[in-house]
Amino acid sequence: MPTIPASFEAINNYNSKLSVAGTVANDETTRYYMRSLYQRLLSGARFKLPKAWSQGVRYFKNVLYSNGFIGIIKTEEYGVIPQLCTPSGYGLFLQPTRLIVAQPFVNFEGKIGEDCEVIHLTGDWCGVWDIIEHYAVRLATAMTSVDVGLLNSRVALLAAAKNKSAKATLDILYQKIAAGETFVSYDKEGILTDDSITGDEDPIWAFAMDVKNNYVVDKLLENVETILHQFDAEVGILSGTIKKERMLTDEVQSNNDDACARATTWFNELSDSFDRVNTLFPELKLSFTLKYGGETNEYRNENDPDRNV
Repeated sequence: MPTIPASFEAINNYNSKLSVAGTVANDETTRYYMRSLYQRLLSGARFKLPKAWSQGVRYFKNVLYSNGFIGIIKTEEYGVIPQLCTPSGYGLFLQPTRLIVAQPFVNFEGKIGEDCEVIHLTGDWCGVWDIIEHYAVRLATAMTSVDVGLLNSRVALLAAAKNKSAKATLDILYQKIAAGETFVSYDKEGILTDDSITGDEDPIWAFAMDVKNNYVVDKLLENVETILHQFDAEVGILSGTIKKERMLTDEVQSNNDDACARATTWFNELSDSFDRVNTLFPELKLSFTLKYGGETNEYRNENDPDRNV
């Protein structure tokens, strides 16, 4: 039975899992798609933060989305700043009550709602890395199959040699063909050096491959597009609907609504979190915009020269 990430031990247990999609191959293709999908997901989020945080805008977004939450704390030396933090303590509803920050420049411990606040991406304190990995593994697997299919499509003809002399002849023939010679011939009698081969036999056997009917790369690329479309739909990116035959307009709209469900949760949770932060630290005047479902959704997006995007 999986543990609901309500207490901070369960949150840490959830975030510490190495893989949510089985064994992840530690290869360049998987890492490429994890990075690509992460940037794709972040493309719709824009935060307006104090100019004093200008060097920490990327830090703020990366911690918030990958970790699932980020603490907003007040320090004597740096003022109010965002920080990667560790939750601790228990409240009535098993939610953490305190934050701890321990890094070379900042050591802090405070009570949430009094000395500090937390900005959550979701109510379960979890980030997006499970989503990223889920789709990245599948995209990497599909593209590996595409690469294999492309290599296989190059094998239009196979040839087998009955002896070393025939093999050497095959090598020379292929080198000449690859070099662009328009006509290449060989003397069959000249390579009948094996007593088991008679003059009626050909020392070279050729096998034609049915490349056209075995070509599956186009279907695999369609699968890649489908996986990418599913990712977009899950994170709220409007990339068009793969409309099936006889699919009703209402069904298309229902799919679009489903695609916004997770992004709507993010927007609502971020709005509640920003409300709490702006109440505790009104001088910050934090705001953000989140684009999903083809629309830009704004939270207090006023023009203010004291804030920095």
